[in-house]
Amino acid sequence: MRNAQFGELPLNQESAVNECVYSPDGNTVAVGLVNYKICVYSTSDWEILWTLEGHSKKVSRIVYSPDGNQIASSSYDNTVRIWSTHTGNCLHILKGFDGEVNGVAYSPQGDQLASACDDMRVKLWDVESGECSHIWIGHTKYVWNVLYSLKGHQIASYSGDYTVRLWSTETKECLHVLRGHTAYINSVAYSPQEDRVASASSDNTVRLWDTSTGECRHILTGHTNSIFSVMYSPNDKQLASASYDSTARLWDTGSGMCLHVLQGHTDAVRKVVYSPQGDAVVSASDDSTVRLWDTATGVCIQMLSGHSGNVSSIDLSPQGDKIASGSSDKTVRVWDVRTGTPTRPISSGHTSGVYQVKCSPKRDIAATCSYDKTVRLWDIQTGVCHQTLRGHTSQVRCVEFSPQGDQIATGSNDNTVRLWSVDTGMCTHTLTGHGNSVLTVMYSPQGDQLASASYGKVKLWDVTSGECCRTLTGHTNTVKDIVYSPSGSQIISCSDDRTVRIWDVETGECNFTLRGHDSFNTLVYSHQDNQVAAVNNDSTVRVWDVGTGECHHIFIGGNDRVLSVAYSPTG
Repeated sequence: MRNAQFGELPLNQESAVNECVYSPDGNTVAVGLVNYKICVYSTSDWEILWTLEGHSKKVSRIVYSPDGNQIASSSYDNTVRIWSTHTGNCLHILKGFDGEVNGVAYSPQGDQLASACDDMRVKLWDVESGECSHIWIGHTKYVWNVLYSLKGHQIASYSGDYTVRLWSTETKECLHVLRGHTAYINSVAYSPQEDRVASASSDNTVRLWDTSTGECRHILTGHTNSIFSVMYSPNDKQLASASYDSTARLWDTGSGMCLHVLQGHTDAVRKVVYSPQGDAVVSASDDSTVRLWDTATGVCIQMLSGHSGNVSSIDLSPQGDKIASGSSDKTVRVWDVRTGTPTRPISSGHTSGVYQVKCSPKRDIAATCSYDKTVRLWDIQTGVCHQTLRGHTSQVRCVEFSPQGDQIATGSNDNTVRLWSVDTGMCTHTLTGHGNSVLTVMYSPQGDQLASASYGKVKLWDVTSGECCRTLTGHTNTVKDIVYSPSGSQIISCSDDRTVRIWDVETGECNFTLRGHDSFNTLVYSHQDNQVAAVNNDSTVRVWDVGTGECHHIFIGGNDRVLSVAYSPTG
């Protein structure tokens, strides 16, 4: 990261930012807001994917599962929520706390959650069932946070009782109580080898502890005020600390000596994060800036300014090429390490991210749906918005023109489908009956019928009357895509339950269940109506015979993910 230049991408928020976290693969960023919401962004285009709503008080901590399929959030509303990153749905609400929940952490395997609460308890939860599997009692004041060791054999918890406790995840015993700090402990970090734990305190010291004996190896002194954050370097040779004294410090983990005092911030330094290579440290400060430091020399490489409020959170992408920073100024800024080229969001008229855009089959009109709960119709030639369709009470996930181009169907996180007149912008029907977010809608080739998909079901609707004709049940997870056959006699649906189903439109019966993929993304019928091609996350495309349900071909795309598939006009 040396000699890097930076550009920035500001993401405006409706509330002050409490936390921002990259997903393990770097494809998304989760942003915790002071108004109790969590916004999840795609890092490819920085459009908002989900707004996770449900907490009724401040969200204290956000963590991704190791595989990136889930987000867990702890809140002062006395709950922990587990969310799907694929659908934005809340999978479990973990209750039973007798106080505010201050922290949450996934096990390295992702099958378990640990939580820290004001009720002085540490709880273990089964991620799949949402059930509490164990409760540790021992702290005598509120527990601030918890973290797993890298292999998952231990959990460290730190508390307002000025202690750190190490717990065995196998025997469920308290292995050690680490005593010595004389004020609140604000941050704890495991070393990469798991043989040490570092604790940072408001007593102005960092302590390094032996995890096998519980003994204090080193007391790191030099800061002149409270220490907020501590982190080990990837190679375990350094430790970084951030303090209210406006400095960060780099320490030698073997000797406990201070290597560098990172000076330049003019207010409290809230957090420090190492780059994946360990050659740089990023610091966030109440002086509204982010700074990048060379770990070998302690020299400030770059000062990133742009925020107008305290920088409360920073995170580096897994590749180390981008820095995300969140601030009390209601923005998240993304700093591009590689190119240094400023990139700014395109103003579209929507007040939140645009999820989907579709063009009319008959006119020079495009429709966009957004997380701001609206749909907009645009003149393709001039770029002017001439209709804003309002009525949904939550994010609009999908939009589709009828074959005639005179009607639009939209699906929303409010569990409804709405039909709109393109000419007047009026809502002609509100289709209710789904129990979850409607993720996709599709008109029949004749335009007289509409199919809509949500969790576990597909519904067929008469577009004239707005009545539900049939409900197709059988999928056991989110239905991600639906497609009519060219003749309109069949519908195919793909789901996160790893199956494709072929349905008879007239009877509603499932003709075939096609298995073989790990997870489906996109479906397409051949023009002759005799084949279906399905795209999967395993880099393959499978071609199925719709008459027999047999898989005829498997096309392997190599190491790259296959995103889309299409038949030629001749089939």
